[in-house]
Amino acid sequence: MDIVSKNTKVSIAYAIKNTSGNVIEEVFESFPLVYLHGFQNIISGLEEALEGKSIGDQFSVTVKSEKGYGPYRKNLMIEIPKEDLKSLGEIWIGMEIEADQEDIDFPEIHIPEDPREIYGDNSLDEGNHFYTIREIRPDTVLLDGNHPFAGMDLTFEVSVLDIQPISLIEQEMGLPEEILGEGDTEDDDFDEDSKNGRFW
Repeated sequence: MDIVSKNTKVSIAYAIKNTSGNVIEEVFESFPLVYLHGFQNIISGLEEALEGKSIGDQFSVTVKSEKGYGPYRKNLMIEIPKEDLKSLGEIWIGMEIEADQEDIDFPEIHIPEDPREIYGDNSLDEGNHFYTIREIRPDTVLLDGNHPFAGMDLTFEVSVLDIQPISLIEQEMGLPEEILGEGDTEDDDFDEDSKNGRFW
């Protein structure tokens, strides 16, 4: 299995650059990203570019936000009392919080049922929604529900490291066994939050 196609498990290393040419994220060969091709594990713009590639291929592709992490939505910025986060202990700018975090009283806001409306046409945030702390004010905290790369056109510089057929459990769960974790593949009570967690 040496061609990237549906039902293959692919390992890649990559660097992401913004429109200014600055590297904003990088994954090295020593700890690659492993995903299942055709299962919406990654954004569609990158998955389309990987289709048909072989082990050892290196390429660059620019992905528009529409096929990346979607538009930036101002209505996903919310302000909550700092008191609501006291159960988390220390908080900091850039910290991520799940929307269904216990003991946090999130205000009523509209979160689209289809996560693709938030994070483009691919998203793994189907189970939970995540907020990033943007500001810590004297009595309140400003949270941002957008993906950190929302609204951005991005250039991916990619190296294809490995291609394998997927296992039956991977096909059933829609994630590589490396993400499911040791022992999870045998557990009938597999945590759906793990399956729907932020993989990309």
